[in-house]
Amino acid sequence: MRFFTTGSLLAVALLCAGARPVFAQRPTAAQAQELLRTRPDLVAKLRQRLAGSGLTPDQVRARLRAEGYPEDLLDPYLADMPTATDSVGPSDSVLSAARMLGITDSTDADLTPSRVRATPAPAAIDTNALRDRPGSDTAAFVTPPRDSGYTVFGLNVFQNGTSQFDPNGAGPVDANYRLGPGDQIVLILTGDVELAHTLDVTREGFVVIPQVGQLHVANLTLGQLEDLLYSRLGRVYSGVRRGGGTTRFSVSVSRLRSNQVFVVGDVVSPGSYRVSSAGTALTALYAAGGPALSGSLRGVEVRRGGAVVSTLDVYDYLLNGDASKDVRLENGDIVFVPPYKSRVRVVGEVLRPATYELKSGETLADVLRAAGGFTARAARRRVQIERIVPAAQRTSGGRDRVVVDVASDALATGYGPALPLEAGDVIRVFPVAERVRDRVTVNGNVWTPGPQGMTPGMTLGEALRRAGGPRPDSYLGQVLISRLRPDSTRIQLRASLRDSTGTPTEDISLREDDEITVYSLTDFRPQRYVS
Repeated sequence: MRFFTTGSLLAVALLCAGARPVFAQRPTAAQAQELLRTRPDLVAKLRQRLAGSGLTPDQVRARLRAEGYPEDLLDPYLADMPTATDSVGPSDSVLSAARMLGITDSTDADLTPSRVRATPAPAAIDTNALRDRPGSDTAAFVTPPRDSGYTVFGLNVFQNGTSQFDPNGAGPVDANYRLGPGDQIVLILTGDVELAHTLDVTREGFVVIPQVGQLHVANLTLGQLEDLLYSRLGRVYSGVRRGGGTTRFSVSVSRLRSNQVFVVGDVVSPGSYRVSSAGTALTALYAAGGPALSGSLRGVEVRRGGAVVSTLDVYDYLLNGDASKDVRLENGDIVFVPPYKSRVRVVGEVLRPATYELKSGETLADVLRAAGGFTARAARRRVQIERIVPAAQRTSGGRDRVVVDVASDALATGYGPALPLEAGDVIRVFPVAERVRDRVTVNGNVWTPGPQGMTPGMTLGEALRRAGGPRPDSYLGQVLISRLRPDSTRIQLRASLRDSTGTPTEDISLREDDEITVYSLTDFRPQRYVS
């Protein structure tokens, strides 16, 4: 710490602990020991000040030794001091005392407690606890680089805290919603009769309307219920009739029942869940944490009464917004997530690099479409597929992978050819080459050096004018042109300038990739040294 870098460490320590400056000069070892013996109240303060100084015990001993004191003079008071690996800052009172002694000042920002606060060590991660979570895998909790393609497309949707799959618990409901035990409906009559009834659907599927009687409404849609109400209400209230009736009514669902469903298979948290009667397969899947790493997103089954009533492809919803196969669940339904059958990985210049699940018959074009298509940097001349050799074709040499290059005009205009894929394929989309065409570069002693677009018939003089011309201290006797040859080697051409305007004595025609260098006079002057 800098407030112990000047003056006597022992004197500063004693003064910071509360001792009066009674010493005409710096205290001797005997004087310090006598002061601490006769002033026991200083001992605790001295320990505290030394502990807050930021010095290690070895640093304190070295300072005492350098000042001519016995290095073990303060050893009895060093027990609470930090080790060399600690980073503890001085307290405000220590700083104030040091400033009063003129040892430091308010500009020493390094001494501010907020700047020297110790950083706690990061907590260890229990990877076993992550691995033991049901339906989880340690890799699922590590975010891979964006273009690695190891992220399984679609799984993150179920890991985020969102309400996108939560059904509306209080209506309104769509026209296809079917009433059942536990629902609550509201019936309102207006006109000649002003009434409002809140009606609960009983376990047997009935509602009881005062003065009208009992109606069986289970498994009816709201449209079917309206037809029934016209018939039953019209018997009691003469104004209730279709067309020009003098009493009108409306019926709506005010509270939805809940259903118990079961989510099983390769999901993060399999089990029994209560979902709203408006809930769908996606609702239950989201409640269970979504498919596990081994689970399928493209073959989610809804089973009812021992039969599969619907098969949901989550990709239809994620990629196209199509939820037509996301059926509404009923009490006792089973949502089953089977293990996936085939996945491929897409990396490189696509919009959504990830691992994608394949359905039977899907091709390279289908996968590239799911990946969002090509980025602007994609070469689109070829796509490379790294494929695992089928088990029956493997040899003893250990080369169990093969690379397949796909070059097709369909890559330039669309998503590529309808090439069949196999499980484990890695699809690589390469970026365009970094080499730039139709470019020359002007370097050196010009006003605006850098690359320039080359035009047909462009000359050295034109390139220099675009670069703002040479600076006043430019060397006019030589301008160097480095030209790229077909074998990738370079030849050097030389030209000279007539004057500082940049007019060449011979205006050489330029070629693509020429590099022009204009030198300064100082580049040709020998450096002078004073010995």
